[in-house]
Amino acid sequence: MTVQRPPQPMRLGFGGGGMMTGESAANIRQTLTRLLGYLRPHRPRLLIVAVFVIVSTWLRLYGPALMGQAIDKYVTTSDASGLGRLSLLLVGVYLATGVTSTVQSLFMVEIGQNFVAELRARVFNHLQMLSMAFHDRNQVGDLMSRVTNDTEAINRTLSDGLIEFLSNILLLAGTFVAMYFLNWQLATAMLIVLPLMIWITTIVTQRSRAAFREVQRNTGRLNAVMEENISGARIVKAFARDVETFAQFEEVNAANRKAGLKADVITAALGPMFTTMMTIAIAVTALIGGWLALQGALGVGVLATFVIYTMNFFRPMRGIAMLYNQVQAAIAGAERIFAVLDVESTVQDKPGSRPLPPVSGDVVFEDVSFAYEEGKPVLEGVNLHARPGSTIALVGPTGAGKTTIISLLSRFYDVTEGAIRVDGQDIRDIQQHSLRQQLGIVLQDTFLFSGSVRENIRYGRLDASDEEVIAAATLANADPFIRLLPQGYDTEVSEKGHNFSQGQRQLIAIARAVLADPRILILDEATSSVDTRTEVHIQEAFLRLLEGRTAFVIAHRLSTIRNADEVLVVNDHRIVERGSHDELLAARGFYHDLYMGQYLRVAGGEKVMG
Repeated sequence: MTVQRPPQPMRLGFGGGGMMTGESAANIRQTLTRLLGYLRPHRPRLLIVAVFVIVSTWLRLYGPALMGQAIDKYVTTSDASGLGRLSLLLVGVYLATGVTSTVQSLFMVEIGQNFVAELRARVFNHLQMLSMAFHDRNQVGDLMSRVTNDTEAINRTLSDGLIEFLSNILLLAGTFVAMYFLNWQLATAMLIVLPLMIWITTIVTQRSRAAFREVQRNTGRLNAVMEENISGARIVKAFARDVETFAQFEEVNAANRKAGLKADVITAALGPMFTTMMTIAIAVTALIGGWLALQGALGVGVLATFVIYTMNFFRPMRGIAMLYNQVQAAIAGAERIFAVLDVESTVQDKPGSRPLPPVSGDVVFEDVSFAYEEGKPVLEGVNLHARPGSTIALVGPTGAGKTTIISLLSRFYDVTEGAIRVDGQDIRDIQQHSLRQQLGIVLQDTFLFSGSVRENIRYGRLDASDEEVIAAATLANADPFIRLLPQGYDTEVSEKGHNFSQGQRQLIAIARAVLADPRILILDEATSSVDTRTEVHIQEAFLRLLEGRTAFVIAHRLSTIRNADEVLVVNDHRIVERGSHDELLAARGFYHDLYMGQYLRVAGGEKVMG
């Protein structure tokens, strides 16, 4: 099968020409606002979490105050009874702090998992809705990375970071107020290092933002390389490209390591910086507070409370800075996800489009032209008429536009000019889903899904009974070999069906098409890669499948060409000849030259096109 694509592929998040790149000129506020908008359905639970965060923060501020009271009221006065009562209250406060923190964490874990599951479902569904033009131009590995790794970065921030971020903000504000209530001189002295902290945090977070974006981009590249080379393992081994493939992986892996190292170093540097500044602030507090205590202007309990508050002031500052880096990773992931969600399909159902009722199979191309890129036509002025039950063969050199014709009929792409009509209805005016329900496609490179043989055949019609599945397999000549499998119809299919031969995969695909019972059938080079014996079985299956259906057949063993009602010769983006096989041979034109020069070979004394 030949798929024609634009010469300049679009790479999501890879830079280069295309409709979008996920990391360009990102607006952080807009991204955060949009991300938070997706949390609206979870607002009731988030309000519960907010209540627990407020209570937990208050308890964390109340604990040190009780400790100061214990020292000044009971320790210095040797009041054991009062100290015991206060100690019990203090234990209760810290137990309550632990309970509220646990509850809020459990709520956020549930919210985070539900949110990410919904976001992944939204992205996956959107990917399914996007046209083939999008999937032609983007690497599977990078798209998978957006659905998995990028959403997981958001999940980590929601499940762990959001509570901690809110809690630290409240704790920071509460501590600041409490310190000034305790002693404004000490509070002012302690805040001398605050401008330095803000400056360091600003510098670090600016650098970390770019670093985390680079990490996300390189993770997408790494996944794309792994997916491509693991999926193509047979080709890698067949061409002995193990060393070169590993070198390619190492290059991308090294770039990913470099980006990750840079981001992690920036993150790791924050901890020691804040610890040093906190130690300096505590030392300053202790010195000034000790001097005030010696002067009788400050109680020992107040000084102890103030030292604890100083620690509580720097810990949330450090936590906020550390979480900011985690938020940067989530924002980078959200940008890449929204970049996918913002792509609009080039093929969409019109407002008010109607479903296509059961058709007879009358297909008309009216002056159809198509280009993947403006100014670079792939098809020009194509006209054809396939009457119900007729078989149309498409012949031509590689890249002539044969597969593009059936891709347009399947509405994988929309025509640039002209119209395609099925039973007199322009396919752009009907719902895509209802159109494809009446199409059956058997490709040269058959794709089988993981699952059993039975499930792969049932993919043609999900509500089919086991008896209908077997009947379809029998009609497709697949039943005999399926029954010889270890578990028969319940035999598991390996990834992409590599535990079956090419011919067996084709027969399963034909059975799938039989079960779908389409009115219009597309066979794209479906027998070009099988042996002669298997071809006989496939041809017999095709003859049964073609009965009463409109069929478009690409590529072409001689028997298929002979049986076609009309052969269309495609060359230089247009139909250059048409007629029956014998008529075209007799005309001694382009088809004759193709047949004699490229397609004719001898196999067992029989002339074969392929």
